[in-house]
Amino acid sequence: MPAYEEYRKLMTQARFRDAVALARAEAEAAANPKDAAFWLTRQSGASNGAGDHGAALTLARRALEADGADLFAVYAAGEALAALGRHAEALGHFEEAAREPRLESRARRRILASLQAQERWEDLLSRLPSSGLPEADALGFQAAALAGLGRAPEALAACHRRLELAPHHPPALWQLAELEVASEGLELVLERYRRMARIPSLPPVYREIHASLARRAGRTDEAIREYESIGASGGGSRVRRQQAFAMAKGGREAEAIPLIEELLRQDPRDVYLHSSYAAACKRIGELERALSFYNTLIGLHPEEKGLYGRVTRLRNALEKAP
Repeated sequence: MPAYEEYRKLMTQARFRDAVALARAEAEAAANPKDAAFWLTRQSGASNGAGDHGAALTLARRALEADGADLFAVYAAGEALAALGRHAEALGHFEEAAREPRLESRARRRILASLQAQERWEDLLSRLPSSGLPEADALGFQAAALAGLGRAPEALAACHRRLELAPHHPPALWQLAELEVASEGLELVLERYRRMARIPSLPPVYREIHASLARRAGRTDEAIREYESIGASGGGSRVRRQQAFAMAKGGREAEAIPLIEELLRQDPRDVYLHSSYAAACKRIGELERALSFYNTLIGLHPEEKGLYGRVTRLRNALEKAP
C-alpha cells in the first residue's frame, strides 16, 4: 500500500506527528472494521513515538473494538501502558501479543523489560533462557536481575561478559559504571573514567560517563567542561541536554537558560527540561523571559496543551511577585 509505505518512511524519519495525521486520515477513510483497526493501530504507534501515550492507549483500544483479534493493536496498547508506567498491565498485553509470530521477538523483549521495571528479578531470570535474545542482550537483563537480588559479583561478571561480546557498547558501559559505583564507591569509579575519558581512541561514551559521574560527585565545573568538550566534537542533543542540566544546577543559569530554550523548541514535551528551565528562571529572576518564551513556544507548537498551563502558572507567579 502506498499509504503504508509513506507511513513507514515518516516513522523512520521520526516525523511522528505527520505519521499520526496520515494514519488518522486512512482510518477515517477505511471501508471496513479491519482496515480501520489497522490504521488505528498505526496511529497509536505514531502517537507513542510523539509522546502522546494516553492518546496511543485510547487509539489501540479503539482498534481492538474494531478488530478484537488484532494482536498488533494488543502490542500497541502494551507499549502505551509501559510508557505510562503501568507495567503490570503492559506485561499481560505483551504476553498475549507474543502469540503473533511477527511480534514474538519484540514482545519477548518487552516482557523482560516489564519484569525489570517491576523488579521481579526471579521471574526475569527464569524467563531469560527461553527469551530467544542474543547473548549480549540477555546479559544486560541478567546483570540487572542479579544486581537487584544483591548478587553484585555475578552482576559485574555478566556485564564484563557482555562487553566482551560487544566492546564499548554504550548501554553495557553505563550499566557497568552503575554497578562499579555501588561496589567501589563514586570517587574511585570517577577517577577511573576520568582517565579513560582522556584516551583519544575510546568512543565518546566514556567521556559522557565521566561527565555524569563528575556531576553526581558535585564536580559541576568538571562535568560542564567535559560536556562542552563532547559538544565541540559533535555531541548530539542528548549531550547538550545533560550540559544544560549541569549548568542550571551549577550556578550558571544565565548560560543554561538559552540552551534549554533551544532544546525545548526541538522537544516541547521534555518535562525534565521544563522543570529545570522554570527553576533556573526563578532563581535568577527571569520569569518575564520565561513567559515570553512560552508564548513563543505555543506559536511553534500550538498542539502541545501542557504549554498553556505553564503560561497560566507563570502569569500567576508574576502577579504574586513583589
